[in-house]
Amino acid sequence: MENKNTTIHPFPGLRPFEEEEEHLFFGREKPVIELLSRLRTSRFVAVIGTSGSGKSSLIKAGLLPSLYRGFMAQAGSSWRVAVFRPGDNPIHNLAHALGNNLLLYQGSVENSDDDPEQDEMWRKMMETTLRRSNRGLIEIVKEARLPEHENLLIVVDQFEELFRFSKLERSYQEEKLDSAAFVNLLLESSS
Repeated sequence: MENKNTTIHPFPGLRPFEEEEEHLFFGREKPVIELLSRLRTSRFVAVIGTSGSGKSSLIKAGLLPSLYRGFMAQAGSSWRVAVFRPGDNPIHNLAHALGNNLLLYQGSVENSDDDPEQDEMWRKMMETTLRRSNRGLIEIVKEARLPEHENLLIVVDQFEELFRFSKLERSYQEEKLDSAAFVNLLLESSS
């Protein structure tokens, strides 16, 4: 007889809690309520703290499940969420996150599974739009034509990567401009 270890560990170790582990993420109701409150009044919320303090867990296993349950009543419970890390190419990574799983998609969703090249072309078009102006993110959301009662939340996990990564083939000045353009996209879309 095969002995399967079915022990469930309530802590994920050094990685953050994920959405599906929300039942293990308890005792943080107050910070989640505070985040929901801030999100109601502002379109831009920064969660700051030291490395390893649980910022990602708070968002993934606290805030997101609360949004999906409709705890932000006036916004409803229909959310599209792009979670990504900026890495060394934040605008590209944002476009990729928005294009994943047809999060934002221009055209027929029914036909998109048939043509991965079309999906990649859409991601490249999004990246071009994002790089064109500070209003690029606003333009992409308008082009995607989200249903009236759907919301979009962009979660930039490990935001500090903007200041840590550098590409060898790019100059410091180019990197600085790209990071500034990314921050301007976020700020413009939140106003």
